[in-house]
This record gives sequence, C-alpha cells and structure tokens, in this order.
Amino acid sequence: MLLGFSGQLTGSHADLGVQGRNGATLAVEAVNARGGVASRPLRLLASDDGDTARGAIDADTTLLKAGAVAIIGHMTSSQTLAALPVVAAAGGVMISPTTATPELSGKKDNFFRVIPSNEAWGVALGRYAARQGLARVCLAGDTDNASYTDSFQTAFEQAFAEAGGELVCHYSFSSSRGADWGALLDQAADSGGQAIVATAAARDVAALAQTMTARNTRLPLLCPTWPYTREILAIGGRSVDGIVFATSYSEENDRPEFREFARRYRERFGWPPSFAAAYAYEAVTVLASALSRTGGEARGLGPALAATGPQTGVISPFALDESGDVARDTFLVTIKDGRFTSVAGE
Repeated sequence: MLLGFSGQLTGSHADLGVQGRNGATLAVEAVNARGGVASRPLRLLASDDGDTARGAIDADTTLLKAGAVAIIGHMTSSQTLAALPVVAAAGGVMISPTTATPELSGKKDNFFRVIPSNEAWGVALGRYAARQGLARVCLAGDTDNASYTDSFQTAFEQAFAEAGGELVCHYSFSSSRGADWGALLDQAADSGGQAIVATAAARDVAALAQTMTARNTRLPLLCPTWPYTREILAIGGRSVDGIVFATSYSEENDRPEFREFARRYRERFGWPPSFAAAYAYEAVTVLASALSRTGGEARGLGPALAATGPQTGVISPFALDESGDVARDTFLVTIKDGRFTSVAGE
C-alpha cells in the first residue's frame, strides 16, 4: 500500500522536508511492525518538491501516477496551496504535517493537517512582546511562503497593537533571491525598532542573527515555528541564543509517547527529531487509522480521516475536526547555550 511524501528534500531549506520524511518513515516502520493496514504493509515513496510551486505540482503528480493512496505533505504552505488543486482534481487526499496557513482552515475538502493554524502563534508572540516592554517592532518576512508569512504577521500585528505596540518598519524579501540583512538592520535603527519579528526558514533567521552579531547589534528576535529546527543551532552558533519561538511543540515534552518516539528517532537517524518529524509521524499514524476503515483503499479516505476521532499522538492527544483541522496548545521556546528550552515564566 503506497503512501506518497512530498517535501523539500534538497536545497537550502531542506531541513523541514528531510525531518518530515524521516518522521513519516519511522511511522511507516512502526505500523508495519504491528502488521500493517488491512494485513498489507505500507510503503513510503518520497518525492522532492524543490521548495517551489512547480516542483510541488510535479512531485504530487508523480506520486499519484505511481499509485499513492494519499499524499503526506507539503511542509510549507505555499507548496501545499500550489499542489492541492492537482491532488483534488485526481480525487486524492493530502495530509500535511506542517502547513499552518489559515487560508485552508474550516474547509470541508480533501486537505487535512496535524499542525494548528499559525494565527495562535502570532497572537502569543504579540502579547509576549508587549509583556516584555517592547513598544516598537519591525517585521521581516519571506514572500516565497507568502500565505504563511502574511497570516502570521497579521495575527502578530493585531495582538501587538491591541497591547499598545507599534510596527515601525516592514522588510519583505524572497529567500530564493536572497536577503540584505544589513538593510533590514538599518531600517530598524532608523525607525527606532526595539525587536525584529522574523517569519522565515531556519537558515535565513540564522543568517540574520549572524549579521546582527557581526555588526555588534543586538535586538530581540521573535519567530513562529517555521525556523524552529536543529539547523538554526548548527548554522547560527552562539548568534542565535535568545531567539524566542511561538510553537505547539517542545523538546521538553515529558509524555511517555513523545520520549519513546524521540528515542526511536535518534536510534534510527542519529540526531534528535524536530517538530517536522513529530508531526509527520502523527500524520502517518492517523492516516493509517483511516485506511484501516477503508480496507486500505483510497476511496472514502477523506470521510474516514474526518471520522478517526481522538488520537493518542506523540506530541499530544489530538483529533481532526470535520474540516480536517486540529487545535493544540501554544508554547514559547527560546535558545539558551545552544539548546532549545521553554521560556521561563511563560
């Protein structure tokens, strides 16, 4: 029984895709160790979407032609939005580990996800910034993932403004064409910005932090979940200490299910899992549950997913609602001495 995985497996932003593929692989192996689905083993076929819209469409088309009963992906919102109509036209189902744009919320269609909408993270960070006494903030966002970037920034802006804060500069860039971080820091200095809210991938946020260090400029950096991966630690070094992320995932999770998942992941792949790996694992487990209801067939898979009910999960218990969405708690996480840790008092 073939499952397709679509994500960025090569290039500068491959951290999400590789971790997602690995998490899905681990889940497939766990399901097969229990006898598979409908007495048939699962097989995972991964396809590289190249972190582009065209690549996403081509990847999913290839997987569907190969006979995939469902697509696990994509790992970024822009790729999901590009490929979803193609999957829908073929009568397929897509379940995303990490697509968090609210543009897909509340729709009864062929799309499901195990990560919440990013709006809650924007609200949490906006309120946190105000509690920290920040009154003037700059936004920086990657337009290559515009649906995610715009929705997160809007949620942050609204919450921050309600708390009396002011946005004093807005820097947009395309990660595929590169960013001028010096120009952003100049804008922040000229406008009196006291912090930067960066909506971008780990490699880009690390580069911004390193530019700040090189210029001997230290402004608080606040981010959504997107750059919250091991790559930011590997690339950023000491420069990324102090960054604060709003997320629904914590490495300090003490649930037995999470600890066992993390242990097996480290043994299998040689490094700790990120949120992308954990969500991909959960995407496969709930998909397997739905496939057991359809006898392993793609027909009727959408309604079966919507009817799966409460799932144990590894991050936390969760359930897909009738629109294929989930609700989860929000946490604030920071980097201290090269490690992810919860923000004290939050």
